[in-house]
Amino acid sequence: MRGLPRTDSEEANMKNILSFPASTTMTPEQALNSMLEFTRTDNLQDVLCVGYDAEGNLIVRSSRMDRRDALWMAEMMRLWAIDGVQP
Repeated sequence: MRGLPRTDSEEANMKNILSFPASTTMTPEQALNSMLEFTRTDNLQDVLCVGYDAEGNLIVRSSRMDRRDALWMAEMMRLWAIDGVQP
């Protein structure tokens, strides 16, 4: 039932729900909501969010990282994009 707190058994069943991979048809909101779900279930340590606004300006937000760490994460993302395997 929507709006009601989940019971312990419902919470246990929620852990069995699979997260499907990102899709090229995801909207920005869907992609961000997907990442938020990872923060709830996978204990993300840091994130790097990159996007373009309507005028084509680059928007970058990160958590607790400097440019050096952001560059390292971007390089890991580049390697993943090349061969689809997490480095």
